[in-house]
Amino acid sequence: MSVLSVQAVARWYGEREVLKDVSFRIGQGDRVGLVGPNGTGKTSLLRIAAGLDAPDRGAVALARGTRIGFLRQELLEDATGTVIEHARGAAAHLRELERELRGLENEIASGDPATLERYADAQHHFEHAGGYDFEATLGRILGGLGLGGLVDREVATLSGGERTRLGLARLLLDDPDVLLLDEPTNHLDVAALEWLENFLVEQGATAVVSSHDRWFLDKVTSRTLSIEDLTVVEYRGGYSHYARQRLERETAQMRAHARQAEDIARTEEFIRRYGAGQRSKEARGRGKKLARVERIDAPTQSTRHSWGLEAADLGSETVLETTALAVGYGDPVMRTGPLRVARDARVALVGPNGAGKTTLVRTLVGDLGPLDGYVSAAPGARVAYLEQAQAELTGDQTVLEAMRSAGAMDDQEARNILARFLFRGDEVGRAVSVLSGGERSRLALARLSLRHANLLVLDEPTNHLDLAAREQLEAVLAAYEGTLVFVSHDRYFIDKLATELWLISGGLLRRFEGGWTAYQRERAAGRDAPIVEYLARETGAGAAPRAPAREGSPARRDGVSREERVSAPRMERGEQSVPSRGRTRPPEPLRRNAKASGVRRVSGTRALEARIAAMELQLKQLTEKVAQIAQSGNYLETRRIGEEHAALEKSLRELYEEWAKVSEAEKE
Repeated sequence: MSVLSVQAVARWYGEREVLKDVSFRIGQGDRVGLVGPNGTGKTSLLRIAAGLDAPDRGAVALARGTRIGFLRQELLEDATGTVIEHARGAAAHLRELERELRGLENEIASGDPATLERYADAQHHFEHAGGYDFEATLGRILGGLGLGGLVDREVATLSGGERTRLGLARLLLDDPDVLLLDEPTNHLDVAALEWLENFLVEQGATAVVSSHDRWFLDKVTSRTLSIEDLTVVEYRGGYSHYARQRLERETAQMRAHARQAEDIARTEEFIRRYGAGQRSKEARGRGKKLARVERIDAPTQSTRHSWGLEAADLGSETVLETTALAVGYGDPVMRTGPLRVARDARVALVGPNGAGKTTLVRTLVGDLGPLDGYVSAAPGARVAYLEQAQAELTGDQTVLEAMRSAGAMDDQEARNILARFLFRGDEVGRAVSVLSGGERSRLALARLSLRHANLLVLDEPTNHLDLAAREQLEAVLAAYEGTLVFVSHDRYFIDKLATELWLISGGLLRRFEGGWTAYQRERAAGRDAPIVEYLARETGAGAAPRAPAREGSPARRDGVSREERVSAPRMERGEQSVPSRGRTRPPEPLRRNAKASGVRRVSGTRALEARIAAMELQLKQLTEKVAQIAQSGNYLETRRIGEEHAALEKSLRELYEEWAKVSEAEKE
């Protein structure tokens, strides 16, 4: 049974036709992906389906009593109150049922059978709609979307990403019959993405999802609606199935078009040659048949970037290496043991929002000094750094001026490069400040293409890019012969490119050799990537350990004083050759021990302190995990993690006792 039917819908904006003769049906339990390049009318179609906009032609029909929930890309502009208050404002239908129950409770004392029947019916509807489980569901949804720690924050103080997640949480709590989701994965980290995927599937939600997240579409959807030539074409399966079917269809259509074009050319040549001769009657007959032939159009090809990246010769097997690092702004956000980025490596940094991914990247490229430790780059390293915020692309500068400022070139050379990134004609005269997120990303990549960098460091490079642009970027980076380090939540992008994962969470870094699919197999088998353990450096030869932070426990070593710290030289955004002369390097023994996942072997109190520091971080991470799982109501998982937490606490106490004994022995 169809709960939503879109029939021959058309939409214009002024003289521009955006949608034409769009028809499709959504049945109960269907989860459908909506895909297409930016600007092809996906949001317009969802707004029409939600009843927010009227179509210029056609109609939208809903099954009786169907409630539509629509997630917009921009929302909560005027919301007030705290996060928890706004979230509790959801589920108006539950509050109405609750009021009805409260009213009937005063009447059932009369014993009237009709009143008792009405109360039982209202109670059944309230229970079936999840009324008695609302508070537990509220905690589970807020926790799953990373809002559990923000419940007392004022909505007005939230960032754009936090508002988007709150809007999504309220929509899910409202529990509509049909979810229309416009880019629901924006601003979600991998943990929240996985939670949302599981929630939609486990709840059996009926949904139409417009998204550029291909992994999400594969996990959630079983049909795909693709906007092509102003209308919708339907495909079976999620994104990967859609991409394969569309390629096969377009290949077959191109072959049929080419065969027909050859047949038409031969017929036209026959008519031209024999139109006035003895075979003129046959020529006229062929001409009539040709006029009745229905022409097969060539498939519409999306406009593609035509660019590549060249890498300068490195002359070294190692691009970057570090000692044990503590990174952050004043206080450490995360600590890690020695890291090494090898020549031709493809390293993806993955983790929750705020875990320290960008902080670590900025430290590696020299934008931010480490709180403890050293970063060393190869003498021939030439670094190009693409910031997530793209702060250099602001102000009244035009697209053409921004391009020319990235390198020595005249107007025509700059226009030629910009044309490969789809900036043509008058578009190069637009101010950078008015560009959309996708256009700003394209301009940043155009500037990046001028660099002959052998180390690309990219922070969320797929933000604001549509599916076609993401696939083109993947192809360019796959062909790139240099080293790649990138931060991303796009699991499809990660899986296509990464040969190594740095998984950052809870102040720790885990290193996994392999791509995202291989890592998922390890997780499914109950195995996690190993932690790159942080071992702080001594403050000097023979320096004694610091006094314990509390009786019976060692303090964590934060390494040398600020005056003694040495960090990598700042690398300018864009391309820079990192000089080998004049830079301060870590002592030779430390550099020799800077392996990708190695830990320097130490003994005595220092080894115990390192183990204790790592175990304390693990304990903190487990404590947070216990709280999150408790909100989900999963008793068995809560019990399992609780037992693991207790065992870790016991091990930590034993380490404290061992440290105390070894410390006393060393003093003697």
